[in-house]
Amino acid sequence: MALPAACVAALYLSIPGEVALARTAGWSENYAPAMPVCLSVYALSAGAIATYRRKMQLPGQITALVGSLAALILAMSAQSISHLIEQSYMETSALLVIAVSCVPPLTIAHLVHMAETPSQVVTAREEKMKLHEVIDYLMVELTFSLHSESTILLSRAERTAMQYDHLKDWASELTEEVEEACQEIEESLSEKPSPKALTREAITAAAENLKQGGKKATVENMCRALGVSQATYYRYGGGKALTA
Repeated sequence: MALPAACVAALYLSIPGEVALARTAGWSENYAPAMPVCLSVYALSAGAIATYRRKMQLPGQITALVGSLAALILAMSAQSISHLIEQSYMETSALLVIAVSCVPPLTIAHLVHMAETPSQVVTAREEKMKLHEVIDYLMVELTFSLHSESTILLSRAERTAMQYDHLKDWASELTEEVEEACQEIEESLSEKPSPKALTREAITAAAENLKQGGKKATVENMCRALGVSQATYYRYGGGKALTA
């Protein structure tokens, strides 16, 4: 509360001197009271802009600071000159009238200059730089992600190729085993006597083999040993060969 109160008191005390100086410079009673408003608003605006740009590290800090100091100097000069004239220590002059008359247009010009937005241009540049940084970051992340995914897919492809080669080798081995089994079956089948090859000597040899193995030379055992049916056995004279 102390700071606002002091500011209000200082502005209130500066009003009479600035109004008197405006009257001395030739402004009428209706326009003279605007002089303290002009100087006060000018000082507050310049100080606020200078503080903001300093905090945000924006350009134009020096210009705003100079404006704030100029407003304070004008306010101090207005008070001093007004009191000097009022106490008859000095008289008005053409130079003083010109200087006081130039205060409003100079104030407006400097406020417009500070209101011009170089900070927005800089901010846009900063935003553009940040956008480029974000794009570069996303490009790096995308490249890394694509590289990682490509590495994973390549590793999976290599494992799939190895499994395919393993299955291919296993299928080749299985094919070879099947071929060998078929060949063995064919050889075993070719070793069995066909009905046309069923002779008396074959029947006699089968009977001898059964006797040596401790088995009886029955028709069933003989057909099993010769690999023929009983009809074929009898057709080719098996019974007669055993009884002969």
